[in-house]
Amino acid sequence: MEVYIAIDFGTAFTGYCFKFSESKQVRQPKWGEEYGLYTPKTPTCILFDEDENFLKFGYEAVMTYTRQTRKNEAKKLFLFDNFKMELFGKELHRDFMMTAKNGKEMRAMKVFSESLKFMKDHALDMIGKHTAGVTYSASDATWVLTVPAIWSAAAKQFMREAATEAGLVAESEPERLIVALEPEAASVWCKQLPKEGFMEGDLTEAEIIEEVPGTQYMVVDCGGGTIDITVHEVVEGGHVKELHRVSGNNLGGQTVDKNFKAFIREIFSEKVFDEFEKHHPSELQRLMYDFSICKRYDGEVLVQCPYSLQQIASKVDDIEAYFSRDNDVDWESGQILLSGAKLKDLHEDSVRGIESLMKEILKKPTLNIRYIFLVGGFALSPYVNRFVKEKFGSKCQVLCPVDAQMAVVNGAVMFGMMPNVVESRISVFTYGIAVVHFFDKIKHKGKSKYVSKDGVHYCDVCFHCLVKKDESVPFDEAEQYIFNALEIDQREMPFSFYCTEKETAEFVDEEGMRKIGSLAVSMPKISQGRNRSVILEIKFGFTEMQATATDVDSGETTSVKMDFMSR
Repeated sequence: MEVYIAIDFGTAFTGYCFKFSESKQVRQPKWGEEYGLYTPKTPTCILFDEDENFLKFGYEAVMTYTRQTRKNEAKKLFLFDNFKMELFGKELHRDFMMTAKNGKEMRAMKVFSESLKFMKDHALDMIGKHTAGVTYSASDATWVLTVPAIWSAAAKQFMREAATEAGLVAESEPERLIVALEPEAASVWCKQLPKEGFMEGDLTEAEIIEEVPGTQYMVVDCGGGTIDITVHEVVEGGHVKELHRVSGNNLGGQTVDKNFKAFIREIFSEKVFDEFEKHHPSELQRLMYDFSICKRYDGEVLVQCPYSLQQIASKVDDIEAYFSRDNDVDWESGQILLSGAKLKDLHEDSVRGIESLMKEILKKPTLNIRYIFLVGGFALSPYVNRFVKEKFGSKCQVLCPVDAQMAVVNGAVMFGMMPNVVESRISVFTYGIAVVHFFDKIKHKGKSKYVSKDGVHYCDVCFHCLVKKDESVPFDEAEQYIFNALEIDQREMPFSFYCTEKETAEFVDEEGMRKIGSLAVSMPKISQGRNRSVILEIKFGFTEMQATATDVDSGETTSVKMDFMSR
């Protein structure tokens, strides 16, 4: 029996679920029972010892670090939390380093792969409990790993390599791992839900959305790190097509946490807070965790103030005095009381970020969006939920699934079983490759020149467009291109891939042009000299680009691994 396992590796929380191909049921574990908690996800938090050996992941990492570790011990340990966003907007390479809470560095690839290895082992262990006597190993499963829609090709590749290093898939079987975009996975889940699957009173029609072709909807995935938006239209057979390129920003729920931390620093003064942060990292961790739970409540909230912060602060001034300067915060015997107005204020940056993304899409005259699906853990925040309903509820029906934070991972399992569910996608960039043209003194004036061994002059920075920005690309459509050898004894043909936000471009050295990857194809037979060609076939329509190159003479076809990382 085939098993599908989806891992939603989130900024704040991580979870997984699995489904057997013959079964209707999607199963998932509950986390934190030993701490009196019962949640569908566990904190994305990992702990290593001083020699960089893996210790704990999730609640166990948080609790070990915050409750069982003495102050001087904590400084030796490597604790990483909310580290997923380290992959956003950075130049990535395999030896890229990340800083732990103790200020020391560690290879990011190790932090990500050990986290995924923990989830893999936990999942296989749980599946073993559900299958009488049948043991499943990683290679028996099809894995689905979710990533934000706004991740770069390099960040997706980084996650794929981390998953390979973690043992989810072997290098020889990359097809056993599907990288799914978070809002797409959520879309797959939401479109098939009956009205009982949404918050009370959200959906008034009796019909299931995927049963009405032509229905257009927007998915707003509010995560801890990112806000991701996609727009789909239902087509026949339960499939969808993308109507607007994915968009998003990095103003997820963590932005509220950052604002809270800045506000506490302001109340207690930088001097007091910096001393607390430096000497009591585990207590700060606890404070931030306590606050993250408060985000789900409406109105005023109480947050436990760490004992050491009280001690440091009271050396400088009476504790009540810190709170007399601000009407939105009060001291309640060891606890910080935040007013509802203050909590709303801490949400302001995120909420404005969500609003501007949604407005940008809804003003498109060609779209006729009927529903807005609000998913992700941060969608459960009453401030986010209420804001979207008030702002956009008159234009569209705003629907929030009952288990909004599980929409991505539940949908990811279904996506794994039907990877062609999104029939076509809108290209976010204009993609192309660098090619050479005969040097034209007028057209190529001032441009880089390459002179071949037999003295022919070429311009080697010309851009050959493969796909234009905003172009709709079918899921299974492969584009074919033929390229000829430049030198008579050339034994391989290199390709360099570029992307730009411009719709048209002529040269790869233009402003806004980014090199995103490269590949090389071997051409072992050189007897035909320059009269040799390579056929390059590229699929752009899936969540990751796939390329195949064929050397016409030798007939060798290689599925070429594109390298999107800088080294």
